[in-house]
Amino acid sequence: MSALHRLEFNPTAPCRGTIVAIPGLAESAETLAITAAHWAGKGFRVLAIDPRGHGQSPRWTEDLLQRHPGDVIVEDILADLDELLSGADHPLVLFGHSAGGAAAAAIAASLGARVSAVVLEDPFWRLPVTPFQDREVAANAAVTLRRWQALGDAERQVEIAELFPRWPPDELAAWSKAKAETDVALVAQGDVIPTRAWPTLLGDLAAAGVPTRIITGTIRIGITADHRAIIRSLGAEVTVVPGATHFIRRDDRQLFHALVDGFLDEALPA
Repeated sequence: MSALHRLEFNPTAPCRGTIVAIPGLAESAETLAITAAHWAGKGFRVLAIDPRGHGQSPRWTEDLLQRHPGDVIVEDILADLDELLSGADHPLVLFGHSAGGAAAAAIAASLGARVSAVVLEDPFWRLPVTPFQDREVAANAAVTLRRWQALGDAERQVEIAELFPRWPPDELAAWSKAKAETDVALVAQGDVIPTRAWPTLLGDLAAAGVPTRIITGTIRIGITADHRAIIRSLGAEVTVVPGATHFIRRDDRQLFHALVDGFLDEALPA
């Protein structure tokens, strides 16, 4: 039985493949539901995963936090995929946002040629390359999360709508619920990037012939111009959406969906 909670979206057309979708830190499978439903409409089975400490998945223990959390997240999901993908012979796509993008790249590199394509939405990759979070950043993030959790749902929705006015209203409830469900201990620890260096992962994906597309924005983003140069030098594609923040799929949903749809049409066999 699967250890992690997930939401499954079945294709409304003949199945083209499976997309395993991983949310960012302090988000959840439910925050991916709108985009997952879109992909299901394009013929994909979508498995949206709650990583450990998110949504309805198991919480973090002190022992697990003593290990590198980014590696534990990858190990958890890989263990579940062995069961979820057993016997499947259609294309497999990995998608992840932010910290979920860092995990998705590591999972895809581990699976190698079993993966048909990788799509990452502004993945959380540090420069200089390191799998460790700044302690002060982690502590401040935990303070912010605790404050959000102390608010009511309506208050959280009002606050995030003011911070990100381009977000569609139908995104707010899932975002707010995800914040209430997130394990603060993980955010306070902060080391959510897998230890295998992200340029090495991209090199592994290129060597395995796995098409990889990174989509980023230009405002409060993680993927900088320096990141983009390294990414392109390693054979992956980068698309920059002007005016978009770290949350591209919310800032411009129609364009984000179109970019991913076009990439998958090119990457996957007919």
